[in-house]
Amino acid sequence: EPIQKILITLYNHLKKLYMAKLAEKYNRNIAECLKLKPNQMFLVTKYKKQSEFFKEKELRKILQELIDLDYNYKIGLEAILCRYC
Repeated sequence: EPIQKILITLYNHLKKLYMAKLAEKYNRNIAECLKLKPNQMFLVTKYKKQSEFFKEKELRKILQELIDLDYNYKIGLEAILCRYC
């Protein structure tokens, strides 16, 4: 798989874990926060269990690092394209 697809998939999954952790912290409905469909309700348990392996700050830091990585990649690519076009 292309690295960009892997990073997007990883980011989306970690974002869901972070949202599940926040929903639990603030006593919100995880399924509503994640906008899950009725046939996806089994995911609530999976996200809750996986999010227990992380602290809230850790998830936020990882998400920020992935955002920064994406931004820096795009800036670098833009610089190369502008230099040679």
